Amino acid sequence: MIKEEMMGFLDDLGKSLNKVGKKTSEMASGAKLKLEITKNKSNIDKKYEELGARIYFLNKEGLEPDESISEMINAIDDMFLAIENLEKEIADIATEQSDGATENTCKHCGVTLAEGTKFCGSCGGKVEETKEVVEEVITEKKLCPNCQAEVGEAKFCNSCGTSIE
Repeated sequence: MIKEEMMGFLDDLGKSLNKVGKKTSEMASGAKLKLEITKNKSNIDKKYEELGARIYFLNKEGLEPDESISEMINAIDDMFLAIENLEKEIADIATEQSDGATENTCKHCGVTLAEGTKFCGSCGGKVEETKEVVEEVITEKKLCPNCQAEVGEAKFCNSCGTSIE
């Protein structure tokens, strides 16, 4: 009996560790992708400077733009495309993580969240409101009886001046 319980515990522990390992790997992948985006943005800034300097020099000398200008522009376009693809990969990782998320789990990194949490303490991701919270907020709104504008706790409507009480 004890051996079966121990095997069950070890099996559950193994599954949990695999889950943690997968999430850690996904987070590391996301961090690498974000670093790659930062490098591309830095390289774009450098290319902009080179391009500006090259155009300035050519203009100053009274020369027409040459093939180097087109090459720099193409390099910048390629880096923007790379950034777009990296952002898609990050979005795919976030989608994969959120597919298995529950109401008390961060959809970005999978960490268990406390009740009422608005931002994840692990990754900083915004926690989505549940339908019940949204419905509760909607039912609490006070509307002006004259123009139907939202008045909150005001005694007079900000839109038409009608007394609310």
